[in-house]
Amino acid sequence: MNVPHSEAMGVLIQADLDGELDAVQSADLALHMAGCAECQALAGRLRELKTALRTNVPRYQAPESLRRSLAAAAASAAPAAEAAGRPRRRFRLSWAPFGGFVAGAALAVVLALAVLPVMPPEANRVAGEVAAATLRAREPGHLLDRQAEAPAALAAWFQDGLGFAPPVRAVAGFALAGARLDYVHGRRTAVLVYRRDGRAVTLYVWPETHAPTPPISLAAAGLSLSYWRAGGMEFWAAGETPQDVSTFARAWRGAA
Repeated sequence: MNVPHSEAMGVLIQADLDGELDAVQSADLALHMAGCAECQALAGRLRELKTALRTNVPRYQAPESLRRSLAAAAASAAPAAEAAGRPRRRFRLSWAPFGGFVAGAALAVVLALAVLPVMPPEANRVAGEVAAATLRAREPGHLLDRQAEAPAALAAWFQDGLGFAPPVRAVAGFALAGARLDYVHGRRTAVLVYRRDGRAVTLYVWPETHAPTPPISLAAAGLSLSYWRAGGMEFWAAGETPQDVSTFARAWRGAA
């Protein structure tokens, strides 16, 4: 039986909103949603519903006796589950209902993330979408909307297109190749692309929207990412090697 598109995607989108997808799965989902207006609208409705439930549904404090009994039950059940080899609950993305959609770039999103420190769920989802956007931009014609020019001109271009002007600056050891507009985690995003020795380092910038998060570095199969915040902006740098990304992030912050 074929699963209706909205029903199948609703389950996956809800799992992503609840932080139950890993970075690989979240990146696959982000790739699909980037080209699917129906799923973008569905995600918006689910976010609104989640917010309404958190705001309007009354909450009750469980009595201490109930919390103790539940903790005891969980502690006694854990060894039995491990002994039986019972697998943890895990969502598996199945794109069969959508024909041949996930080919090429979507299957390339293989992120074996080693995170220091452990990322909050929200940062984990954003990392997956940044990775997906970086891979998607490798397709011909997607990397740049505008070639390199004076930083002030690029900042003005971003202001016209996004309503905010991110910092645009020269970075020692890296050549500014140009810029583009992208869509990451429900927002339009400023993107600057730099090059060193033929390799690209892509910088995603948007105004701060989340609770404070410490700088994060990620090692990934085929991708490296770094996150920081400064001057009211959030930054994600993505590149092919950890050395490129860490060197770029230090140089960018040092040039401020």
